Amino acid sequence: MAHIGRTAGVVIIGGGHAGGRTAERLRHGGFAGSIDVIGIEKELPYERPPLSKSVLTSAEAPANAYLLPSAKWKEIGVTFHLGAEATGIDRHAKSVVLEGRSPLAYRKLVLATGLSPRRIASLEPIADRIAYLRSFEDALSLRSRIVPGMSIVLVGAGLIGLEVAASAVQRGAYVTVLEAADRPLSRLLPSYLSQWIAQVHERAGVRILCGRQIAASESLGQSACLHIDDGSQLQADLVLVGIGGTPNDRLAREAGLDIDNGIVVNAFGQTSSPDIFAVGDVAAHENPFFGRRWRLESWKNAEDQAGIVASYLCGQPAAYGEVPWFWTDQYDLNIQVAGLPGANGPTYERGKPGERAYLAYFTEGERLIGAVGVGCGRDIRIAREIIKAGGKLDAADLVRKGLAPFPASLARRVS
Repeated sequence: MAHIGRTAGVVIIGGGHAGGRTAERLRHGGFAGSIDVIGIEKELPYERPPLSKSVLTSAEAPANAYLLPSAKWKEIGVTFHLGAEATGIDRHAKSVVLEGRSPLAYRKLVLATGLSPRRIASLEPIADRIAYLRSFEDALSLRSRIVPGMSIVLVGAGLIGLEVAASAVQRGAYVTVLEAADRPLSRLLPSYLSQWIAQVHERAGVRILCGRQIAASESLGQSACLHIDDGSQLQADLVLVGIGGTPNDRLAREAGLDIDNGIVVNAFGQTSSPDIFAVGDVAAHENPFFGRRWRLESWKNAEDQAGIVASYLCGQPAAYGEVPWFWTDQYDLNIQVAGLPGANGPTYERGKPGERAYLAYFTEGERLIGAVGVGCGRDIRIAREIIKAGGKLDAADLVRKGLAPFPASLARRVS
């Protein structure tokens, strides 16, 4: 692909992590044209992982974790349109329609529109007691509302729900986690590790209720009453909903782009329109290692896809080829997941859940497909490299490194 000329421009809709990183990588990759970033928030691009952790627990008023300081953005020549909302894409005129502002022309367009939090209809009667966590502003508001002795119900035992649970109980709140599935982190961890992480939280004072949903809600003076579908009730001063998000694909849909649980992109982040790309949480892409299309809502994916699209637009195309990687900090634990861990037990493991440096390898035949580690980031990096290289394992070498064979059918008892 030919390098875009100096007078050409890239417009990025979305000023979050993926959009900001795309802008930075474009400039560092040698892109010489104009770069405009449209962000509905009034903040420059920032890291989101701290929102559920250090922003809530720090003793002092937290600062935002910006990708780059304002002066650096000016130095590399990226123009931000903060507090601006894109309302449409005119593919014929190659311009973005902005609410209350003049249209912005583009040569290439990148959609980094992210997600909107999923909402629960049964909670509408207590809307003033409902919180969501998607932005730094949300985190500051949540931080001010979580005080010692209060009761908080977290709906959803995914990463956000459990991270906030750990933060809230450390701030002295009484915490209950309500989960519709039969176990926490059911989409990320096998059942025996779900059991372990549930016990970690319960020992810290968090109550976890699985297989339950909210049927109705009502205000009771200064608190809210949640009517659960099993007939029980929960009272809460605050309810945080963390049940994932829906992709913000309206602009793409109305522009006629292909949509399938997000904006469909190829290996270079390109949509069904050659001049339009998508990155981050909103992009539905094919994974070459697992043969499926998905959206990955993770810090790593925002970084990876930003780099892929920037490289393509800088005339140095490199197809997407990354192994999924997730991490979470809860209490003093760092848990990392690579690939797709199996639903049952691992094939090889080192130590046992609850021990530092626990590591589990999950295989399919003789191929490594996933790994989970506690406090062993280097091991997870190695696992990602193995999966990326085809996943072939040397059983004898694994045993020499302390990984013992483990039959997946054997029942586990977590200590």
